[in-house]
Amino acid sequence: MAAIIHLPHATMPPRASSSKTAITAGILAGLLAAALGAYYVYQPPSAGHATQDTAGAQPEDKAVNALLALPEIRAWSAHIEKASGGKSHGAVMETTPEQRLVDGQAYFQLSFFENGPDAAHRWESFLVTPDGKRILVEDMVEGDLLSLERWRKESAPMKRVPN
Repeated sequence: MAAIIHLPHATMPPRASSSKTAITAGILAGLLAAALGAYYVYQPPSAGHATQDTAGAQPEDKAVNALLALPEIRAWSAHIEKASGGKSHGAVMETTPEQRLVDGQAYFQLSFFENGPDAAHRWESFLVTPDGKRILVEDMVEGDLLSLERWRKESAPMKRVPN
């Protein structure tokens, strides 16, 4: 897991402002705002709380709820909350509004973020069918789509948080 390090402005050398810097800052601010909004809309349920009823839910809600029900997402969320003293939270956010077709099946593109007071950090990206019955994990290094079983076997996501 990558750490977010904040360096005081005094230790950073001055650099010329550019439109590229302004665009990058705008994109990052937009992602943070979206992640904050997603946190309030799709806040993972805490351990011991009942999960949301999906009987009358919209397809996107079913996909998000299926992702929130994964033991990895629940453990990551609890770890983030505990390690930050409540200052950071886990959040699921739709990263692209368009559904992605994989082998003729439509998937919502969702990511799990660590949403902190100063930044949002993406932990993992997923593709979830509208009915929430199939979840794939994007391998960001190789560009492959992994089944949950393969991802669990190869990446050991539960080891990202202490027991």
